[in-house]
Amino acid sequence: MAERFIGEPILADLTDTERFCGSWALVSWERFRDGAFLEYPLGSAPVGLLTYDPAGFMQVQMVARARSLPTFRNPRDAAHASLRDQQPPPAQALELTRAYQSFAGYAGRFEVDEASQVIRHHLWTGIDPRLVAAVQERVYRFVDDDTLILRIRPYPVEGVAHHDVILWRRVTAATLRDADVDRRPISGSDVAT
Repeated sequence: MAERFIGEPILADLTDTERFCGSWALVSWERFRDGAFLEYPLGSAPVGLLTYDPAGFMQVQMVARARSLPTFRNPRDAAHASLRDQQPPPAQALELTRAYQSFAGYAGRFEVDEASQVIRHHLWTGIDPRLVAAVQERVYRFVDDDTLILRIRPYPVEGVAHHDVILWRRVTAATLRDADVDRRPISGSDVAT
């Protein structure tokens, strides 16, 4: 539990929309297939930051911890502007694909439906252009004031139900250093369903 100061409200006394506000560090992202654990989409120790603000805006970035640095020059760099319109060579294309596959992120507005325990992310921008203007729904549960579980509802992959469970811990500027994030798992009954 994070340290509380005199006069600071206890989060349990707030609405769920108010409880979401702040920053959350990614602890784990697990994918299940037909109810059984399948994989960690970004590896077993991903890094991520999820932020909700009181004005109704949100952003999330999640990345695999082990990523290789590209060996090519950045075409966005003004010094390499002539590279922008060129087709990347196969090795560079593979590096770009790996970078894309090891990152997930988007930003937009959010709304909370407390009765259904669903948070909706209305995307304005994101790494995957197919998701822009989409609505991402997550079933949520506050385990305690500083632990949040977001579940992606079941979706079919080749006719088999899959679902994802993403675990977050509240952070502050003082605790954002990666070493300070509490990465202890929560009980299996909280994440498997």
